[in-house]
Order: sequence, then structure tokens, then C-alpha cells
Amino acid sequence: MRPIWNGHISFGLIAIPISVHSAVESSERVSFRLLHRKDHAPIQYKKFCSKEDVEVPNDEIIRGYEVDDDEYAEVEKGELDRIGEADDDAEGAMEVLQFVEFDSLNPLSFDSPYYAAPRKGGEKAYGVLREALLEAHRIGIARFRLRKRPILAALLPGPRAIAIESLRPFEELRDPADLPIPAAAPRKSAEVKMARLLIDQMSTEGWDPADHPNTYRKGLEKLLASRRRFSLKEPGRTTEKENVVDLMEALRKSIGQAKNHPRRTAARRSGAA
Repeated sequence: MRPIWNGHISFGLIAIPISVHSAVESSERVSFRLLHRKDHAPIQYKKFCSKEDVEVPNDEIIRGYEVDDDEYAEVEKGELDRIGEADDDAEGAMEVLQFVEFDSLNPLSFDSPYYAAPRKGGEKAYGVLREALLEAHRIGIARFRLRKRPILAALLPGPRAIAIESLRPFEELRDPADLPIPAAAPRKSAEVKMARLLIDQMSTEGWDPADHPNTYRKGLEKLLASRRRFSLKEPGRTTEKENVVDLMEALRKSIGQAKNHPRRTAARRSGAA
């Protein structure tokens, strides 16, 4: 796996050189490409101006942030980059801000998962941090810059690797207060006791995700196995095989033309003699 970030975890006087890798295998994600039913050509999207009905090049496109109903503020990409660069977080530094208990973090805050791997010289310190976090039942809250933007992240120790989970800003999480949730039932009620008994009966020592396979993906694989396959022919692109055929045809035509029109140089030379 190629790293998407190289730097070091810093806390106290300790700095551990690490690399960050994506924990998600994108090739396993079910995705489709939109095609034209008639000729299987890929569907392309172009950026059009809704007022002038003309295609707009990228250098004429800006960003607009809606500050009020139908009122926008204009923002350039360079201005956004400068905001990230102006942050106090040093490039390549993942600063641990604090350590907290596992259950103090709302799982709804989890955004994107990554793995942290030690780089040369950091293997021992990496192992020490992982084991210390496991023993203390703690996770680290850290800040670092990823793709020019400062983000908060949680360091989650596992039996082998330290995982990194980027965290959504707390402002993005909705307050459940407006949901039609009933009042809490008395904890010692007969219904709660029966529910607890059922939970205990269905509880296991651990969870193996392989016990719950992706049935949608299995069904999709079965469906695709029964369908014929075809290659895409995108507009403006030809395959290597087609290019070879075109070249051979052009050579044949050139040879035929050469036979019908012999070189005049020889004729000129004989005439001059």
C-alpha cells in the first residue's frame, strides 16, 4: 500500500516516524459506469453555464458559498489553500492533543479510516505506543494536516496496527433532540430485564465480519457472471488493434499509389542523358 501521508506522531518529547495508508480497498466497492444503451459509449458530464447555456472551462469557474437564502459569497481556490497554509499545524506533524477512554468518543463522528505504519527507526516506539494504549484502554486525539487541510483524528490501537479515524467536526452532527424518541423506560422494569436476558443470550466473545458476508455483492457477482461482456469505445479514442489495422490499410493504399505513379526522378535522369 502506498502511503498518502508521511510524518511523525508527536506527544510529549516523543516523535514516532510513521506513514499513513488508506484502510479502504476501493476496488471492492460496488460501482457502475453510466453507458449509452444504444452503442455502450460512456456518458460524459460537461460543465455548462445555466444562464448562457455554454460549456465553461475550469479557469472560468469559481466557488460560491451560500451565506443566506440565495445569497452567495465568492471564493477562489487559492484563497482556500492559503487558509490551510495559515494554520499553525506544522507540515508532517501529527500532534496528540489528549488521551481519552474508548467510550468517550461518539462513533457517529468517524469519517474515514486509515492505518498508521512505522517508518524506519520508529518500529520500537510504535509498538510501545500501541501496547500502552491497549493496556490503558485509551485512544489518542490528534491533529494533523491531510491534503492541505487540518483535521482531527482518533488513534485507535489494534492487536497489530494503530488505526487512524478522521473525525467529522462536531458542528456537522445533528442534535437528536428533535426526534420523536420516547422517554427512558425504568431500568428495573420487567421489559428491560427480559431485553437484557435476550441480549445476554445473543452475545458472543467477538465479532467476525466474515460471518455476515455482503449478500448484495454476492448477488451482483452472480448476475454479472450470466451477462455477456463488451469493451468500451470512448469517443475520440481507438484501441491499439484498430490503430494497427488502420496503419496496415494506409500502407497498402500507399503501395498501390506508388505502383500507379512511378518515381519521376529516373525518367528525368534518362531524358537528360
